[in-house]
Amino acid sequence: MIDLKRIRCDLHQIPEIGMHEFKTKEYLLNILKKFKCRIFEIGETGLVAFFDFNKDKSICFRADMDALPVNEQNDVWYKSKNLGYMHACGHDGHMSMLLGLCEYLDCLNEYNYNVSCLFQPSEEIYGGARSVVDSKILDKLNTKAMFGMHIWPNLAKGKIYSMPKGMLAKSAEVDIEIIGKTVHAANRDEGIDSILIASKYLINLYDLALQIKEPHLLNFGKIEGGTIRNSVAEKTKLFATMRAFDDKTFTILQNNLFNASKDYNAKFNIEIRSDFPFVYNDPDLIKKMDFINILEKPFMQAEDFGLYTSIYPCLFLLLGAGNTPMLHQSTFDFDMNILNDGLDAYKKILKIMAKN
Repeated sequence: MIDLKRIRCDLHQIPEIGMHEFKTKEYLLNILKKFKCRIFEIGETGLVAFFDFNKDKSICFRADMDALPVNEQNDVWYKSKNLGYMHACGHDGHMSMLLGLCEYLDCLNEYNYNVSCLFQPSEEIYGGARSVVDSKILDKLNTKAMFGMHIWPNLAKGKIYSMPKGMLAKSAEVDIEIIGKTVHAANRDEGIDSILIASKYLINLYDLALQIKEPHLLNFGKIEGGTIRNSVAEKTKLFATMRAFDDKTFTILQNNLFNASKDYNAKFNIEIRSDFPFVYNDPDLIKKMDFINILEKPFMQAEDFGLYTSIYPCLFLLLGAGNTPMLHQSTFDFDMNILNDGLDAYKKILKIMAKN
């Protein structure tokens, strides 16, 4: 029987950035090759372990593989060996639980569906879920439902949470370039000050966002402008994240970006990269899962599992990690006993789905 904790510790030591999970893939393959499953490769690093029970339809369980460009600060024996990279989002735990499910499936002689276990690259950097969908592997395997799980701080340790419909936000990166006219500071009235315009534009956008009643987020976290202190800045660049739980609210935020830019005597270049659709949980699947604790409100975090939820009936679960550092922090870690709770949840899903 495989040791989920040991696997998590092994994977934690070899974190790799999205689309470069080569050692991670090798590690997974060394385990998966011991099971009676057919292995499909997606791109250079993605994997699907397919357990064929001679049925017409499949269900899919997904784990993400990539790490973050974070320098780990934990003093543990299984600390990252790749300086500057860390599994600071729990993906090492996600893979461990899915490998545990593979071992369980390997022991089954019969099941009502074929089951695919998807190890997806590049969740943190755009492209991972898209590469899987574009490969058509899920359609080739006649996938009828998908399931995923994320370890989540500040939820009761070992408990499983979810909610119907929108649970994690639709997310986009926004880059805005404002082009004015540069002159010497002594002649500023003859120029078009892109920094001043950017400041007014930001205040205008935040005021407009206050009028939106639905949950949303528009945050400008970085600004770059000008070249020297004694001239009027010709160019200023703004960098933001924009999030919402439904397409209508997202469209309002998007329209505000363009409409507000018309108030100024400057050129605006606005680029919106809609990276992750919102994670939408199928209400019918939620109703079947009697072991789930229902969340009171959604989270503003985003996850590229949302792309799957826009195509297939899906259920995304949150596995409570208790009082831990937040995701993406250099001190993130968790009690590895919860890995068995996550695996048990996957087994419960298999049992429930077998009746439907």
